[in-house]
Amino acid sequence: MRFITLAHRWMGVVLCLFFSAWFVSGAVLIYHPFPSLSQADRLSRSSDVDFQKIVIPPYEAIKSIENLELDRLRLIDLEGQPIYVLHSLASGIRVVSANDGKLVNLLHKKSAGRIAENFSSNPALSVEGPLDYDQWIVPNRYDPYRPFYRVSIQDEKKTVLYVSAQTGEVLQKTESNERAWNYIGAVVHWVYPTILRSNWALWDRVVWWLSLACVATTLIGLLLGIMRSRGVRDEKGISSPFKGWLRVHHILGLFAGVIVLTWIFSGWLSMDHGRIFSKPNPDASQIKNYRALSLEQAVKPVSLEALKVLRNYVELEFVSVGGQIFILSSNGKGLNLFKPTYTNSFSQYKFTESEIINAVQKAWPGAGIEATQRPTETDAYGKLREGSLPQNTLRVILDDSSQTWVHIDMDSGQIVSIMDRTRRVYRWLFNGLHSLDFPGLVNHRPLWDILILLLLGLGFLFSLTGVVVGLKRLTNK
Repeated sequence: MRFITLAHRWMGVVLCLFFSAWFVSGAVLIYHPFPSLSQADRLSRSSDVDFQKIVIPPYEAIKSIENLELDRLRLIDLEGQPIYVLHSLASGIRVVSANDGKLVNLLHKKSAGRIAENFSSNPALSVEGPLDYDQWIVPNRYDPYRPFYRVSIQDEKKTVLYVSAQTGEVLQKTESNERAWNYIGAVVHWVYPTILRSNWALWDRVVWWLSLACVATTLIGLLLGIMRSRGVRDEKGISSPFKGWLRVHHILGLFAGVIVLTWIFSGWLSMDHGRIFSKPNPDASQIKNYRALSLEQAVKPVSLEALKVLRNYVELEFVSVGGQIFILSSNGKGLNLFKPTYTNSFSQYKFTESEIINAVQKAWPGAGIEATQRPTETDAYGKLREGSLPQNTLRVILDDSSQTWVHIDMDSGQIVSIMDRTRRVYRWLFNGLHSLDFPGLVNHRPLWDILILLLLGLGFLFSLTGVVVGLKRLTNK
């Protein structure tokens, strides 16, 4: 008992600072999420591809790079010139000119500045870089596009744009107000300082163990609080053997301890990353079997004549599903799906459920198809506060030991997520407990806002008493 008490005391001295910061930053994060540039906004501001300038068909672009295990193939514009962007599974991005088939070198500062000015319709004040990391481009999704140029724009919002030196795409946009709030929001809440987050493996281990230590400290404190309140009752009916701030910490902990434990535990689960629960993404073999045809093989029949039929698109992506080639085109107004025809052209197309089911069966050959569903707006697993499924999603329910659900975006034909039994449990333990994402509550605002802010406030007050007790312990002579 003495060891447990000492462990809680001295771990709490340090960790209550994190507790207090997490409750405050969590409230900020609700209304000021981490800055991001939406796909729709990015595409609406990008330049159309000039298809008349395409000389090299996609198959030749792929063949120009030896020993490339291709994951994605896109066609976009780079300062008036069409380029192929080849996404490799192992070696990042390669950019090939669609005009001469040569590799495109990294952008220069002047080019990045011009791209940012065209994107924002405002002059650039400065161009910095190229740089690999910055506070607002630390997430892993930016890894293939590094390094970046950081371009400050002359406007009222003090906008900063991040231009990939690899592809020339503007992939992040921040404003002064967003940056200020997120330094006390996301950066604190996710333990996201650039120096730590730029090393994902290190950040993952540090935050996982830190969160686990916080879970242990809270659990021990809750158990000690209950034990210390037994058999002790004053004239007010309050059970506590302590005085002063320690008494406040003890009594408040009897009520707020469960709330704190719930939030710290669910926050720790956000760092699971496959340690206990399954991951929501398909593995490389499942993707390969779902496609049933490599991109190199798939684009062979795509001719220049067929490509030049297309007009008014800022991005094309070549995808294979179930052994067939399709083209996804984006123009800022929406996504269109095309299928090659025998007349060197494309026709608009929509995936059928049978096509998708056949592709899923190839990716999970040992499992049968039990049923299919179309998640509705009230679907507890598809419509979440964070990470909802696309509107036009097909859920394929497999008859396997893990009771797997495979979610497919019917507009693009791509696998959106995989939810087996453990992943559905994770949905309630993380999304439910951490952000009160429960049906009947999360969409009823401001009721949800009032409740979550009250609980965050209670957690903060309790954590603050821990900070005071810890400081008094440290300064006690």
